[in-house]
Amino acid sequence: MNRRKLSLLMLVTALSVALAGSHFAIATAEKPPSKPPYLDPSLPVEKRVKDLLKRMTLEEKVGQMTQINVTRLMGEDEWDRGPLNEEWMKKVFVDNHVGSILSGGGAAPVPNTPEEWAKMTNTLQRYALQHSRLKIPIIYGVDAVHGHNNVLGATIYPHNIGLANSWNPSLVREINERTAKEVRATGIHWNFAPDADIGRDLRWGRYYETFGEDPLLASEMVGAAVAGLEGDKLSSSDRVAASVKHYVGYSQPLNGEDRAPADLSLRTLREIFLPPFERAVQNGAETIMVNSGSVNGIPVHASEYLLKDVLRKELGFQGVVVSDWEDIIKLHTVHKIAPTYKEAIRISINAGVDMSMVPLDAEGFTKNLIELVKEKKVSEKRIDEAVSRILTLKFRLGLFENPYVDEKKAKEIIVDQADRELARRAATQSITLLKNEKNLLPLKKDLSTILVTGPSADNPANQMGGWTIGWQGVENPEEMPPAVTLLEGIKGKVSKNTRVLYEPGVPPEDQKDDPGAVDKAIKKAVNAAKKADVIIVAVGETPYAEGEGNTSTAALSQAQTKLIRALNDTGKDVVVVLVAGRPLMMTETIESVPAFLMAYLPGTEGGSALADILFGDANPSGKLASTWPKRIGQVPTFYNRQPGASYDPLFPFGYGLSYTSFRYENFQVPKSAKPKGALRVEVTVTNTGKRAGDEIVQVYADRQYQSVLSPVERLVAFQRISLKPGESKRVILDIPVSRLSVIPGDILGTEKRVVEPGTYQLRVGDLTKTFTISQ
Repeated sequence: MNRRKLSLLMLVTALSVALAGSHFAIATAEKPPSKPPYLDPSLPVEKRVKDLLKRMTLEEKVGQMTQINVTRLMGEDEWDRGPLNEEWMKKVFVDNHVGSILSGGGAAPVPNTPEEWAKMTNTLQRYALQHSRLKIPIIYGVDAVHGHNNVLGATIYPHNIGLANSWNPSLVREINERTAKEVRATGIHWNFAPDADIGRDLRWGRYYETFGEDPLLASEMVGAAVAGLEGDKLSSSDRVAASVKHYVGYSQPLNGEDRAPADLSLRTLREIFLPPFERAVQNGAETIMVNSGSVNGIPVHASEYLLKDVLRKELGFQGVVVSDWEDIIKLHTVHKIAPTYKEAIRISINAGVDMSMVPLDAEGFTKNLIELVKEKKVSEKRIDEAVSRILTLKFRLGLFENPYVDEKKAKEIIVDQADRELARRAATQSITLLKNEKNLLPLKKDLSTILVTGPSADNPANQMGGWTIGWQGVENPEEMPPAVTLLEGIKGKVSKNTRVLYEPGVPPEDQKDDPGAVDKAIKKAVNAAKKADVIIVAVGETPYAEGEGNTSTAALSQAQTKLIRALNDTGKDVVVVLVAGRPLMMTETIESVPAFLMAYLPGTEGGSALADILFGDANPSGKLASTWPKRIGQVPTFYNRQPGASYDPLFPFGYGLSYTSFRYENFQVPKSAKPKGALRVEVTVTNTGKRAGDEIVQVYADRQYQSVLSPVERLVAFQRISLKPGESKRVILDIPVSRLSVIPGDILGTEKRVVEPGTYQLRVGDLTKTFTISQ
């Protein structure tokens, strides 16, 4: 090869290398930067959390532990409802790195429509992400306790105390599945429900939020609600995180007042109040909300024993613990166990609270908590623990991948006729017939004239109760959810030739304390009653929530009592329908009328369901989930009492009438069982009447002698069945023997539950059988 050829070859080689290098450089420059591991959805959640946590500053971590009410983002007035305010969004998201927003009762966009809810949450999410250094989405929470009850247009289901009367966990699950779908459609990922409190004291203003007085029934309902809300895949577009509340012992304050101190033995706390929370944890509940009050002298927000030893170690809960509204600062202002707000924060965070529902002053919480960490009064390890749980929840919800919702689809998902049909079915199964002399009910549809009267006969707000659009229920008539009242339901049910008369029976609200106005309204109702074949009078309570619903009397108002008495004096048949969040002390009134129905707070379709039952298109099947006392002096009273306590109610737990009758026979129980086994019991139930009907098969157990006091009887199994006239069904129930367990030992009540050997008795209907448990 000559020198010229060699030079040419070297030149070509050099150019090739240069071009190759240039191509590599261009390719390298064009390759997008790799995403950090926490943004990789293919990685396990645990790895994503760990990667994100190590990138966060202390300020960013504390922001994740902070929850602020959406009204704070609308302006300086903490209860403003209006457009979002960018200045306040900056203070919340940029200055304080807040990771969670909630809508407290009534905190809705204007106008209150499904589309505006979706638009509002999308706007907040977009702003938060755009101003988050690490692109961490917010999690939004709401109290959707009987449907998506904050959103105008959403179906309002019966409150829990009514649903408990259905004894139908499948129904509760279905309602919560629908609720989850609607809540998620508006860009909300976290529902502060279900309520797992045990309802033993009807003076308490939140009684109607419970599933009644029995721990097994409440546990089954709570477990079903959690399963409905969360489903099998939390990141699905129709699922939300549940927040089971209010852990624990909240519902039996000494004086019956909301947030007042409770004084409960550990044995009672663990045997009666803890089981629904245990079931919720077993069913995968993602979050727990803490009791606002105190138990045995310690605010639960400050109790390491309850939040760590019991909830974490004993029950195995791994999710997020969130405070209730302002409850951390209340350790300072109400409970007086902390001399400053800062000290209250230290106590609660160290006790085990992961997130504070502040809910208005973000800086007050974040600044104090940051100082506490720098002062080593709260460890960084504790902060990382709390934030890891919060981030885990956000990843499990799929918020990093899908932070927004389709605003156009919100309305079609929420305004759904199928929901109304479900609400009607739920109300029908909840309504309880407690008295029906001479089979007055069902009424004939072709009666000549019917009088419908009473303050709840044509009042949708009353039948939906509190936590409906607003915290204390519907306060603005222009924001009344679409609903069917009792009057409307009756008009749509009777024959075209039947006259339906209507009189309110009570004066307008602004004249309710005027004796003259009361008498005038009653006189009008009595005059109309003289023309009627039958009188249907709907009475009860007006909406309330929380402490505003506390009562020392639980009595029907004097005006309503007077109205029923006057109508009864006409000699016409009177059917009383009670629309209320609890049993009311009206023993003489109930005894004076031939028919009495308890509707509780039946929701959107309450009027339709009541009309179905009153006129025989549906057979009442509700059974009381709580004892109905004769007088307020018996409160608290409950069926699963210990030996030595009397039980003389007006209507007992589990009671409810039907338009048909049922016979129980051939009750079979094994002669013996093991403490860790199951007990299979069988019974044949026959519909001996002429109408199809549902029966609640209830199995109770008791043991005459045990080492500690145990209930005189306790519910150990139940099943709802449907029977045609003359039909029989063999009902088979497998009962875990563990349901017979007690906490042994002395007065402390800290031992583990055990099933003690001995002879036990089971009862179903009027049949009983005995069996023994051996070691």
